[in-house]
Amino acid sequence: MSRVARIRTIAGLLAALALAAALLLASACGEKTVTDSGVQGEVRIGPVNPVEQPGVQNDAPYAAALRIKKASGGKVVAETRSAADGSFRVALPPGDYILEPVNGDPLPITEPQDFTVVPGRFTTVRVDYDSGIR
Repeated sequence: MSRVARIRTIAGLLAALALAAALLLASACGEKTVTDSGVQGEVRIGPVNPVEQPGVQNDAPYAAALRIKKASGGKVVAETRSAADGSFRVALPPGDYILEPVNGDPLPITEPQDFTVVPGRFTTVRVDYDSGIR
């Protein structure tokens, strides 16, 4: 191996070692990943039929884009999408938040919801979209 090739190999190894050390340091200094608290719930849309009948459900699960913002300052801390069955779950550290569902243009629509996450628990919310069907 030539001297230039050895220098390049050593430089590459030093760069990889420096990157590994930086990543290790960053993970040790950063916030810990939260997995035992957050928000969960379901998203529904209704009415799904223009004529309501007694005893007949007139809403359905809805897959929607959801934004979660800190209540103080409004910084977006998470974005997710509810599943086809309307369910969603997002791990968050304890604190006050705003769940901001993304509305259609012009429909369906819904309102943002305030919620609080406490340590060790998932707060449950339900998002109800208005389909506009009348």
